[in-house]
Amino acid sequence: MWPGWRTSPARRRLLWATAAALLLPWLVGELAKTFHQPGLDDDAPRIQMLIDFIVIGSVVFLLTMVVTYAFGCWITAVMHGPRRDGDPFPGDNGRPLRDD
Repeated sequence: MWPGWRTSPARRRLLWATAAALLLPWLVGELAKTFHQPGLDDDAPRIQMLIDFIVIGSVVFLLTMVVTYAFGCWITAVMHGPRRDGDPFPGDNGRPLRDD
């Protein structure tokens, strides 16, 4: 793992996004299927199966977006590299150099 991964806000965002990608389409699909019950709709099993396919497609799409975000976070962390602080230059007092 890259440095700072355990405490980074990106990890929390990835966890929340993964949970949302799995739960939200399922909840919306279950809500939509309640409107298509046998007796209320002419072809309820077919429409419920269609809703299931839409939910599965949404979950797969959203999880690929989460993986893409994680990959972008990893690339950014690798490009930044480890933090290195050097020693101050001898005689550096923090003032800008004179323009002689």
